[in-house]
Amino acid sequence: MITGYKVANINGEKVLILYLNYRDEFGMDFKGRHRYSNMKQKIEKFIKDNKIRFDGEKIALSVGGVILAVLLISGSSTPKEELNLTYVSDHIIPEAIVEVVPPSTTPEDVVEESVENEIESDTSTDHTDIENMTNSSNQNTSNSVTKPSTGNTNSTQNSQNQKPNVSNDSSNPGTSNSGTKEEVEKPSITEQQVTVYRSNGTVITLSLEEYLIGVVGAEMPASFPLEALKAQAVVARTYALKKIESGGKLTDTVSTQSYKDNNELKKLWGSSFDTYYQKIKTAVTATKGLSIYYQGKYIDAVYHSTSNGKTQDAAYVWGNSVPYLKSVDSSWDKEATSYLREVAKDFTNVLNLLGVDMSDDISFEILSRDYSGRVEKVRVGNQTFSGVEFRNLLGLRSADFDLSLENGNLIITTRGYGHGVGMSQYGASGMAKAGYTYQQILKHYYTGVSIY
Repeated sequence: MITGYKVANINGEKVLILYLNYRDEFGMDFKGRHRYSNMKQKIEKFIKDNKIRFDGEKIALSVGGVILAVLLISGSSTPKEELNLTYVSDHIIPEAIVEVVPPSTTPEDVVEESVENEIESDTSTDHTDIENMTNSSNQNTSNSVTKPSTGNTNSTQNSQNQKPNVSNDSSNPGTSNSGTKEEVEKPSITEQQVTVYRSNGTVITLSLEEYLIGVVGAEMPASFPLEALKAQAVVARTYALKKIESGGKLTDTVSTQSYKDNNELKKLWGSSFDTYYQKIKTAVTATKGLSIYYQGKYIDAVYHSTSNGKTQDAAYVWGNSVPYLKSVDSSWDKEATSYLREVAKDFTNVLNLLGVDMSDDISFEILSRDYSGRVEKVRVGNQTFSGVEFRNLLGLRSADFDLSLENGNLIITTRGYGHGVGMSQYGASGMAKAGYTYQQILKHYYTGVSIY
């Protein structure tokens, strides 16, 4: 698959360099009749589809930054009805002049899928201390459900559609961290390799940028706007580099970040693979080398699928306050298809999951909600749970929920999807559609950070 192109002036000659996907094309026999014919068709189609105007005589095929073949082209300038290509074995272009760049033509107007690939929640988090939550909000809202009553009361908070804070200020007076940019030793952009421990038991090593294409493709719908995909690429890069720096291992699941190889992405995207792959590669390449820092150090770049209209302060989920993981408005999420869900759970099964003894007078009562509208405390019978604990025990999509009983089932209505901390992916999509850049998106969701 051809993923991009560049017209270069080499030794006085104009050369059209076509970049090929490493996994699909490496090792192919360019001189073999069948494979050569297929490649010729691909080149012709790519040139025509991208309306490339090129009056030179040579086309170089680059795989992984290395020229594997040079083809001679005869006839008038491109695009042509038919290209007369001849394989040249003795023309080698020094690889030093080959620079992998995003294509000059990018598929911006991608038609959104009718059914989005729903983002998995709670991606990218190393924080596991949810037992010692710090609950600083004392807002009391009494929502009571008593068996066999079917009462259902909802508590929602209106989130104003405010413009995000896109300040370039990277400092926060509320922390004693005094790191500087010089404290971070950034890995080589072109040489960085990462190792991924796959859930099928295999271990693979690949370039950081190739890895990021697989992460962004797995973590965010490819139909999202390009600026949202760029934001996801920077977040994913930051997360991976911090993980490596701390001696951790990268997996292909939400225990770190999801990752899909090309074959898995082909299954996911079907006939849209070429378009979506190129779009995500453009997002990764356009942000190459960029990460997010707070006072000179990589941030914990946590993110989630969909907020309830506000992101959550890390202290309410993991018990530790983080200066750049504060609550911000994310009202764009309310337009997302993943925002509101209702699920029915068997009453007896719920009690078993919560470890509550069955009795005739068991009731469910939401005692309080925090500033963001998420449940802070809920009482079941004579036991009290935090909203996060209740969510985790029952496997709920969000800690912002309402409860009611119906025909022996507990009806749970949730708003948002995920822990709510850091960047909201559907929020990022909404911001991009509203005209915000990826830098503005990142600085909105991560307070006081720098991107470089």
